[in-house]
Amino acid sequence: MIILYRPEDGGDEQQYDMRTVRTSEAQIIERTTDMQWGQIKLGVRDDNPTALRGVVWVLMKRGNPSLRWGDFDPPVDSLTSRFDEREVALYAADIVKLPEEQRPQAVAELRVYAANPDSVDIALKEASEPPKEGETSD
Repeated sequence: MIILYRPEDGGDEQQYDMRTVRTSEAQIIERTTDMQWGQIKLGVRDDNPTALRGVVWVLMKRGNPSLRWGDFDPPVDSLTSRFDEREVALYAADIVKLPEEQRPQAVAELRVYAANPDSVDIALKEASEPPKEGETSD
């Protein structure tokens, strides 16, 4: 998951890749938020403010180690999650298996939730192609 952070001061939107969180950082997020990592992962996907804040805060601490939890308290609407390219590819693989009439709505939704909407077309094209030699399909 990618977390988008739009600072309230009008600064540039920042992106944080949740997959870059280290185990030690995950432990810090768990202790600070009083959530288990599984809850945090689901929370980020569901735009839970505490989960989003925890992940962004710990990743921001890499560049600013003295950043305290209380110092990073953004407005709820300034944080949201989006699918990374790997996740887009997984959803695209499911979309191409849908009945033709259901695909347009699913594709439209995937574009909304993709960190990079342009990656949707690429993922759909790749998912539609037959498996390459040596690969197996589901």
